[in-house]
Amino acid sequence: VIKISNNIIISSNSTLPLTRQQTEQMEGESRLLHPSLEKIPKNLRFAAVGVLGNLIFITGFEIFKHESVLGSSFDVSTIYAIFYTLYMPISHALQASIVFGWPAVYLPSLLSVMPIGVSSMLIGTFATDYLDSNEIPQSSLIVLVITSVWAYVLTNMVMGGASKKDKDV
Repeated sequence: VIKISNNIIISSNSTLPLTRQQTEQMEGESRLLHPSLEKIPKNLRFAAVGVLGNLIFITGFEIFKHESVLGSSFDVSTIYAIFYTLYMPISHALQASIVFGWPAVYLPSLLSVMPIGVSSMLIGTFATDYLDSNEIPQSSLIVLVITSVWAYVLTNMVMGGASKKDKDV
């Protein structure tokens, strides 16, 4: 038996996705990490998760590329790709629990945003290579802005867009 919310219990015999009735029951409840987060506009929550996510990513990547973790047999770009792939579920969990609300069924939601992460990684890799080869100053900042805007637009499209309340803000 899996308890999704106070009112919905799904037995192990239930088929997924959830029925329309189960989904409608959940819509009235906050699926965020804490109900008080509903008082903060979605765009601000998204920005805060972006900052937190970048701090986690930068710290984790620095630890991950340390010689004692993977050794010196991999290029930095390969280490970046491996770490980014492992980081995508963490990023999705942060966004789901703080920005968009925890999905009724997690794995399909995670898989729906994986192309965003992969495309962001590719855009970031190619943009960094292009900007660095042309000796553009502040290329890391430019890449961060490009990939952040890309991820923001696509994630909002995939994970639910703005609610009526957030459109008014």
